[in-house]
Parts: sequence; C-alpha cells; structure tokens
Amino acid sequence: MNKFMLGLLTATLIGLSFTPMDSKANIVEEERSLYQNVYIVKEVGLTCMRFRKKSRNDLSQSCTFDERPKELVFDYYKLAMGATFFLEDPKDMLVVGLGGGVLVNRYKELYPNANIVSVEIDDVVADMAKKYFGYTDNNKQYETHVRDGRVFVKRALRKDRRYDFILLDAFNSDYIPEHMMTQEYLEEVKGLLKPGGIIMANTFSSSALFHHESATYQEVFGGLYQIHFKDEKTNRVIVVSNEPLPSIESLKSKVGQYQDQLLEYGVDATRVFDAISDEINWDTDAKVLTDQYSPANLLK
Repeated sequence: MNKFMLGLLTATLIGLSFTPMDSKANIVEEERSLYQNVYIVKEVGLTCMRFRKKSRNDLSQSCTFDERPKELVFDYYKLAMGATFFLEDPKDMLVVGLGGGVLVNRYKELYPNANIVSVEIDDVVADMAKKYFGYTDNNKQYETHVRDGRVFVKRALRKDRRYDFILLDAFNSDYIPEHMMTQEYLEEVKGLLKPGGIIMANTFSSSALFHHESATYQEVFGGLYQIHFKDEKTNRVIVVSNEPLPSIESLKSKVGQYQDQLLEYGVDATRVFDAISDEINWDTDAKVLTDQYSPANLLK
C-alpha cells in the first residue's frame, strides 16, 4: 500500500473512532480493571488504547502512529498544543486524566524544566501507558498518582500545592465523569492555580452538555477561550484562568516561537492560533452544573 492510500485509510479510521475494528486489527492485550475493560489494538499503522463498551462501539482513548510516534493522531491532541500560546516557562504542571500519556510526553519535550504530575484513576491504564506509549515517570520531575482526579484535587488543596498549568482530560468510556464537571469541582481546581495560571479542559462541542458546560466554566472563571477547528465537529478545548486572559492578538507572536517544534508533532501552529476564539456561542441562561444538579447521563 502506498503512503497516500495508507494516509487516507488512517484518516478514515481516526475520523470514525466509534466504528468497529477493522477485520485486520490485532488485539495485543486486554485486561479488566476495576472500572472497565481496557485493551490495546494495532491496526493500519496505529497503536491504540480502547475501553470496551456494552451498548455502543468502542472509542479510542489514545493512539500513536507506529512509524512516527511523535506525530499527534487526534485533533484534540493538537488543540491541547494551544497551551504553548498561554504558557511562558511553567514550573509545575498537573494533568488530570493520563490515558496513554501522549500529551504528557509532548509537554515534557516542550517544557523540559517543568515538574509534571499526572493523575489517572485506573492502574491498568497507567500501566499500559508505560508499556505501549512510552510514558515514563522514572525521574524526580515526574509523578504519577493512581486515584480519582477529584480526590487528588481535594488533597492537593489541603497540602497547598499550586500549579502554573492544569490540563483536565479525564474521560471514561462515554464522557467526562459527572463529578468532574461541576461548579464545585471547577472551584476546587481553580484553587490550585498559581496567580495567572492556566487551565485547559478537553471537552466536546457536539453534545447536549455543551451549553451547561460552557455556562459552568463561565460562572466559575468569567471569561474563557475555546480552541476549536472549524472543520472538526467533535472536540474543543476550553481555556480559563484565575486572572484575565491575554488578548488573542497578543498571543500571535507565539506562532513563530513554537512553529518548528509543533511541526514535529504534525501540528500547524497557525491553524491552532486561528482556532482560538472568545465567541460566546452557548446559551448563557443554561443551568450551571453542580454537585446537586449534574445529569450528565441524560445530556451527553
């Protein structure tokens, strides 16, 4: 198969990540954890981690190209590289939701002096991240905590830990766990920020939760940016802070600063910059999600 046809086939599989596996796919390991069945599949030049569902087709949680492991597969990975526009020289970073560790691996390269704490509820997922996706924490700069992300946040608050950057990327087999979408949780996460720190959250732009999520972030943080490719119908990244966010125009100089490095990851820095928006495109009267009102199972 020539490279062009392989690229087309790979793109099709990526775009249809909810579809059944290709008949030539090879499951190389599957393990039942406390929370779900986790398995690793190899197909069409990709290695992917998936969570098995009962009612619908499985969703790939993490993927890498076998021959180009640094190149980012999913658009939401690329959107998360938008962190480069908002961060100067972060010293302490927190990632809630490790998955395969793909984004943490790239953040290590972008910010080699940063201390990075990763939180993952599922020990099987954390083990497979190390086994199949090159994730490591064998350096004093890096920590992995296997526990519920909200529990970690509460304990970190009590220990007075603070971070320059927090990525919220916790997903189960369906969506973000509902106790990690509420106003109370976001207030707790906000309390972990250093002055002027940045929070980025990986969310969907096509679910019925869109308006409620957006209203909740607005309630807690005030102004927010969304990073969303106009030709991509599913993912968006929300950007918020405990201080006013910089103007979009002031971020433009970062395009040239990180352009070459992001190209290594298959990311067009200009495209990511153009995807940053301050548009209020949600119903501002939507009900805020709280610990008492969080019907995520009904709205996703």
